[in-house]
Formats: sequence, C-alpha cells, structure tokens
Amino acid sequence: MGGDIDFTTFRNVIGGKLSSTEQTRHGINPATGEANPEVPVSTPADVDSAVEAGLAAFKTWSKTPYEERKKALLAFADGVAEYSKELAQLLVKEQGKPSTTRYELKEEIVEDTDDRQIIVRYTPLGLAVGIVPWNFPIALGMMKIGPALLTGNTLIVKPSPFTPYCALKVVEIGQKFFPPGVLQVLSGDDNLGPWLTAHPGPAKISFTGSSATGKRVMESASKTLKRVTLELGGNDPAIICPDINIEAVAAK
Repeated sequence: MGGDIDFTTFRNVIGGKLSSTEQTRHGINPATGEANPEVPVSTPADVDSAVEAGLAAFKTWSKTPYEERKKALLAFADGVAEYSKELAQLLVKEQGKPSTTRYELKEEIVEDTDDRQIIVRYTPLGLAVGIVPWNFPIALGMMKIGPALLTGNTLIVKPSPFTPYCALKVVEIGQKFFPPGVLQVLSGDDNLGPWLTAHPGPAKISFTGSSATGKRVMESASKTLKRVTLELGGNDPAIICPDINIEAVAAK
C-alpha cells in the first residue's frame, strides 16, 4: 500500500498541485457531532485557476489515444483501491454511516447496410464540471470521473460542502496517473457551485442532487449554453416499525 497520501490534511487540486485557500471550514461527523478536519473554501479566483488549467490540459488530453486514457484510468482505479481502508474510514467520518465499484466506451454501429452506415461515436467536449452529492461521494464521483476522462474531457470535481473529504483525497491520488489539469477538485461553500456553473470556461455540467438545485444549475448553465446532465430527486424511503431495536440495527 502506498503511504504518500496524508489523510489528515485536505487541499484543493488545481493544475496537478495541492492548493490551499485563505479561508477554511470543517464538516461534522453526523454520527458523533465531532468536527472533521479543515477543508478549503474556494474563491472565484480558484475557480478561474482551475478552469484555465483544465482548458489547457484539454488541448493535449483530448488528443491522447483512447487506449492510453483507458490505461491511465485503470491505473487510477487501482491506485484508489490501494487506499480503500483509509477512504472507508474517511467516508464513515464524513457521512456518519456504519462501515459494513472496467469501463469501456467504443464505437457503436447502429446501422450498416448497402444504403448507409450510422455510427455513434463519443467525442470530447472540453472541460466538464462534476457536482457530487453528499450521500455517495466516492461512487458517484467515480461515475463522473471515468466517462469524462475516458472520452478525452478534463474535469473539475465539486463535492458537497457536507462531505468533501473523500473527493479531495481521491483526486489527490489521481495526480499520480494524469497530466496536470486533467483531474482537479475544488472544495467550498454554497457559493462555489454557482460560480462554476456560471463560468464561461466549462462546456459541460454533470449534477446529481435535488430537483430544486437542479433547476438552478440548468438556469445558470443556460446563460452560456452549456450541456447539462441532471440526476435529480431520488428517494429511498424506509418504514421503521414500532418494535424495531434501533441500537441493534444501527450497529450493523
């Protein structure tokens, strides 16, 4: 296992480098009420720096052969797996949940006849922003990172203010495998999302979260005609019966 990732300090990743901010904040462990470590509060200047680095990296990353991008992503996945224990512990602290995921994009030939040939081909758009919710920060973050980078885009990950810790470390790990600016992460407060969605640099926004926030993301992105993918308003209700032993179930 690698030991060069410090899981006690948390910084943005901009242009392949760890970047601190003047202001910081801390999350709360929902299970214990204890304060988690300090994380960055990004500014518009940080957004500009990340966008500039992502756009610069896109010029070469988008021209990198598919197999090389695939190789880098698989190595990145292995690199994240090396820190699975540390990330699991971090996930417990930032979410409060008790501790108890090969992707290929290829040409798809839709029709091939004597009359015509129809091919679906995935081409990179440019710099993308992945806005990740609090409930599955690693899984949903990786689901945005993989497709974006594999198709030649560069990506800025914006985690939830409530659960920024795992995303900051996953992207820090990623710096071993990708050129500077290809994969970045910005932590911040409620101002950060609107700054990113309104910025003219990104070409794509991928958002997972509430329907109300999704409407604001679409409205903001529409001003610069960004492409937007929204995954909104999922619900997973549970019925708790009167005779349940809450303490026994929570321990599992």
